[in-house]
Amino acid sequence: MDKHRVIIGWLFASIAMLIAVFVAFTWKKAFGGDGIPHDQAVIKYAVAVAVLFCAVALTLILNYRHAAWICVPFSVAILIYFPIGTALGAYYLWYFRKFVYKRKE
Repeated sequence: MDKHRVIIGWLFASIAMLIAVFVAFTWKKAFGGDGIPHDQAVIKYAVAVAVLFCAVALTLILNYRHAAWICVPFSVAILIYFPIGTALGAYYLWYFRKFVYKRKE
């Protein structure tokens, strides 16, 4: 089961990296000379989400004690982002179900 935990951790980190690429490509447009406040708010939100996903990824990769419970809300939230978020969220929820039943035995 540790193999799946590490894989999911790196997948969460890759989601954060994808968000970072989005921010890199849109930063100049949002914060340039004719930037719109709405675009700036979207970029700030994206940076905050990327930081949270990095933190969640590190809890999984470094085997933090409460990582399994911390990641549940994130995986439920990304289920709506079809197809990548749906696959990653479902993969984590599958792992979490196996993790919880393994601990009960």
